Amino acid sequence: MARLLFRVAYGVLLLGIFLGGAWVAFQRSIVGRSVTVPELTGKTVLDAIRIAHDAGLKVEDQPTRARNDDKVPRDRILDQTPEAGSLAKPAQVVKVLVSLGAKQTKVPELTGLPPRAAALKLVQDSLQLGSVSWYRDAGAKVGVVAQDPEPDAPAGRNGVVDVLTNRGAPEVRYVMPDLVGRDAEKTRAALASRGFRVGSARYEAYEGVAANTILKQVPAAGSPISNRDVVSLTISRPGEAAR
Repeated sequence: MARLLFRVAYGVLLLGIFLGGAWVAFQRSIVGRSVTVPELTGKTVLDAIRIAHDAGLKVEDQPTRARNDDKVPRDRILDQTPEAGSLAKPAQVVKVLVSLGAKQTKVPELTGLPPRAAALKLVQDSLQLGSVSWYRDAGAKVGVVAQDPEPDAPAGRNGVVDVLTNRGAPEVRYVMPDLVGRDAEKTRAALASRGFRVGSARYEAYEGVAANTILKQVPAAGSPISNRDVVSLTISRPGEAAR
């Protein structure tokens, strides 16, 4: 009986030694033949091929999956599989994704637009309005007359477009006359005939003053005014003077 137990224990020991050795050999065969995947992102494909070759690996580009990226320059590797630092078998293929660079757009045509409208149009194309220079020419069309970059030129995201605009006829300044006490209808007609802009009138009751008489004015008498400014009038309400 003792001899039988000895044989069984001895057999179990031999089996354990065999299995342990097999496991160690298996681990060495796997780990010993593995290589660490190098960092390829940010590199060109040619540089990646050289680096991978030195590590015993291969590189496969995926041109159909290439995409735009604002941070990674054009023709640089954007992503890789397997990722850097992982283990791979010798001659294993590392698939790389190449960047197309920042997305390009074309500068739109801005001719004839006022600066605000030009800025809105540029925003729609992910661009920005830069410096706005101007001059005055009564004989030319008002709005943007030149731009840099020119229309259809390629531009990156948030690119800046500078413009030159024409503001039309030179501004002429006058001294605002005293309109209080004058007939509102005649005064408004006279202002409009001379190119001044007259806003909506405000009517107020004022005892003892004839209807349609100017009570107040903005700008005040003596103030500088141009035909681009709006004249606001306060007028006596019809029917109030008879009370």
